[in-house]
Amino acid sequence: MADVTDQYFPSEGMIGYGTQLLVALDGDAATEATVAVAEITTITPGSIDTEDVDRTHLRSPDAHHEHMPGIRDSGAFELVGTLRLDHESQNNTPTAGAVPGPAAPGGLIYLQRTRAIVNFAISLPDDTLLPFRGYVQRFQIGSMGITGLLNFTAAIMPTESYSADLPPAVVALAEGPPPAPTRSARRRAERAAA
Repeated sequence: MADVTDQYFPSEGMIGYGTQLLVALDGDAATEATVAVAEITTITPGSIDTEDVDRTHLRSPDAHHEHMPGIRDSGAFELVGTLRLDHESQNNTPTAGAVPGPAAPGGLIYLQRTRAIVNFAISLPDDTLLPFRGYVQRFQIGSMGITGLLNFTAAIMPTESYSADLPPAVVALAEGPPPAPTRSARRRAERAAA
């Protein structure tokens, strides 16, 4: 990891405009054989969590709880979009050109109804792919009112860990930054280097 302690540098951040949710037609979201879901307005990846296992006992030191890391889990990817029931990427029909079978992709409603497990990828504006495998856990048509667009919300639940498939910089962010060195540790390193 590059050390940027006490350095000034321009941001290389980006906005989400141009991001797409891709669904694989042939089982591999990293290939060109994908289709994007229409009119997604927000994609929120689920958190990657590690279970906290309490191993406290009646003689735990210092009358303090003892903890250890347990099994990791991935939360659902949450989607918000403009409702387009006439569009094949959202409705209840299989996708044209898809490889036939029980995991054939279709619109989000079709994927939820058939409980198909397929490959997805989030394509960021800089063409970075965040691949994951999962199923549409929830599809909900939003409120209908006098003003505003009709929308929908959906959740895609990963069926397995996807953090190992993320680009290295994204994995580091998902797992959290390492602890920063203390001031005394930096001073010791500076003295050793001198």
